[in-house]
Amino acid sequence: MKKVIVYFTVVMGLVFLSSCGGDETPTTSGGTTGKLSKSEKEMLYDKVWYSASSAGGIEHEFLSDGTLRLSRGLDGRWTWLNNGDTMSCSDHTGGRFKYVFISIGANTMSFKGSTDNYKTLFSYKDTE
Repeated sequence: MKKVIVYFTVVMGLVFLSSCGGDETPTTSGGTTGKLSKSEKEMLYDKVWYSASSAGGIEHEFLSDGTLRLSRGLDGRWTWLNNGDTMSCSDHTGGRFKYVFISIGANTMSFKGSTDNYKTLFSYKDTE
């Protein structure tokens, strides 16, 4: 009988501890935390994003139907991971990569990509 009580107590203790996890947002694979609101994500869709870098960069379009268009013609796909700030993408050749969005505003957005292990911050704007 004592073994049953000890076993029950241990199991209930483990259940209690596992349910007491923090309410913080889990870390994404890119090392950032946090979720973007639905309204922030909607500002990203259905417009052309131009690199804010003086060196230029690839134009991006995140269409609301899940199409990722790079440089106005190379269509791939995108999807949000775990409703968070990380987007899983595939390009026109089937290559897979991820973007971790740092910010999305009405006219600007920035992200880090898995292609360089999330080291470089890429900034974009909606005007050339």
